[in-house]
Amino acid sequence: MLTARDLTVRYGNVVALEALDVEIPRGRSIAVLGPNGSGKSTLFAAAVGLREPTAGVVERGTDRVAYLPQGLAVEPMFPATVRDVVTMGRWGDLGLRRRMSARDRELVAGAMGELAVDHLEHRRLGELSGGQRQRALLAQVAAQDAELLLLDEPFTGVDRPTEDTVRKLIGTWRDEGRTVMVATHDLARAARDYDLVLALNRRLIAFGLAAATCTEDVLAATFAGHIARVGGLLIETEHRHPGAG
Repeated sequence: MLTARDLTVRYGNVVALEALDVEIPRGRSIAVLGPNGSGKSTLFAAAVGLREPTAGVVERGTDRVAYLPQGLAVEPMFPATVRDVVTMGRWGDLGLRRRMSARDRELVAGAMGELAVDHLEHRRLGELSGGQRQRALLAQVAAQDAELLLLDEPFTGVDRPTEDTVRKLIGTWRDEGRTVMVATHDLARAARDYDLVLALNRRLIAFGLAAATCTEDVLAATFAGHIARVGGLLIETEHRHPGAG
């Protein structure tokens, strides 16, 4: 579904990704695990064409891709309503005239219901709380009916019920044969909630079944300098690299 061959991306003098070789299979959920600045966001941006590789290539096995970027800033006076934003998820299939079919309307309504933003449909996105806005953006992703979904830190700023809803959605999408990649630095969830783990720290550290990949040696290499042992658990400590995430 997604293949990177010798993928290198630089931001000026900062190497965000270096010589990454990986093949992502179809129909799996994948945690892209690494500390802040490890290249997770850069990989997603390169995958959807928002960041040009410095060297190597990244190829997708489908054009039906949905991407949720991390920390999308929205101006308070941004005029689009929640329904407008979710409807934008269908634009890629509508053509220039953007005439909504019954199926398009059904996908929009279903996505708003799944993410519990249907009661906010006439509110402007810029008026919403951070959690409400994230749910609206996730509803836009759901409305796209994509085969490959790239979610960059989707649980940021959401409450526990929304977090549970999103985790259930990820499982549903996987069960439907879609490929879902989730950028995270949550060690426990990566090992427990996903089929595969891609451990990344600018270079590929490991890629494979979650239970086999989330070992202490792999995590120590992935989070070198960013983890501590607390009560028998490995916990990420806050640290940011310059450049991309």
